[in-house]
Amino acid sequence: MKPTTLPCATTSSAHPLFQQNDLGSKNWWNQVQHIGNPLILKKNHRTHCTFLWRCQSQAEQIFIDIYSQTPSIYQQWNQFQQIENTDIAFFEIELPHDWSGSYVLVTTTDLAPHTTDAAVRRQWWQKQLQQHAQIDPLNPYPAYPAQVARWVNQVHLTEKEENYTQDLLIQYRSLQWQSTLLETTYPVDLYQTSDELSANRPLILFLDGQVWSQHLPILQQLQTLTDQNKIIPACYAFIHSINSEQRCFDYGCRDLFSQALVEELIPYLKQQFGLDNSKISLCGQSLGGLCALHTLLLYPNALHQLILQSGSYWWSDYSQSHFLKDQQQRFLELIPQHLQRIPTDRNILIRTGQCETDMCEDSEQLYVHLNPFVDTQIHTFAGGHDAVNWRHDLIASLQILLSS
Repeated sequence: MKPTTLPCATTSSAHPLFQQNDLGSKNWWNQVQHIGNPLILKKNHRTHCTFLWRCQSQAEQIFIDIYSQTPSIYQQWNQFQQIENTDIAFFEIELPHDWSGSYVLVTTTDLAPHTTDAAVRRQWWQKQLQQHAQIDPLNPYPAYPAQVARWVNQVHLTEKEENYTQDLLIQYRSLQWQSTLLETTYPVDLYQTSDELSANRPLILFLDGQVWSQHLPILQQLQTLTDQNKIIPACYAFIHSINSEQRCFDYGCRDLFSQALVEELIPYLKQQFGLDNSKISLCGQSLGGLCALHTLLLYPNALHQLILQSGSYWWSDYSQSHFLKDQQQRFLELIPQHLQRIPTDRNILIRTGQCETDMCEDSEQLYVHLNPFVDTQIHTFAGGHDAVNWRHDLIASLQILLSS
């Protein structure tokens, strides 16, 4: 359990910076700023990482959640320790030597609940993520907003990743999809990698599209791959999810949302791009993966290809689905009875992170269901349930679907 006051560490981190006599001085923090968060010590095939935070007051409490690596905050609060008589707070963990992922930092004066009730802990933590999640000023990589956390920070223990700001030079078009069926307006970002007027260019739709057009953009990579003739020219539509509540409502087996995608948005996008006989692909992560697969089951002739990353196939709330009404099983268990409706020429790519134990099992079961009926591939990528990991796998998956 987390104590009600900030603990003071009597011993310091193993990193050499902590052996200096000027701990917490301006010069010391300048060294930290130069090195960047986290401080790294290599140990065989593991990496000892020390995350730092410069405290503003003794009342400040600092929490961290390193996705797929720290213990679940529903079981344990992962709290920084403070070195006595300094403004240094730190958290230590061993990570795989080539780890890429992300983490959230929360600084708060609110007291964490002393309960083991997961629902109470979740409610408190989500409030902290929305109000007190911080951009880590010591991290060299750009932070990005998420559905629940106000800010998420990246961590890469291997060589420096490409600078996402290069995508700021890529000009895309934005519009407002005013859905009549849903009585809701969704921003959509549009991009095409070629000006050619071919009416059969592929159309790729992304759920949670703002992640891939703005927060962790992939436009530059798509353009480069096209210019190198590694993928064919295509049209891309990035459908924003508005907020976490609306996202859960839309993506959680909501028949009307799938209907609006197929009957409203896709025809509108074809008109915008000048398309006719295009293959339509839909990409989704987590609940977005569930939504993409649900849409295919509802409209098997509308979609030709799916990229399903870490899909939430455990879902069992069908309150917004006439298609699945009165069902008592998990979504994954309902799939076999609908497979005969899917044309055999469809392509489905199933992806999951190696740290996602339950989702790995569900993805393997989904593959067993689908593979006898449609062309299905399954792949496990390094990392966990994390947009940083999805980004690299998404680009690799698009290369498979759009290989020239």
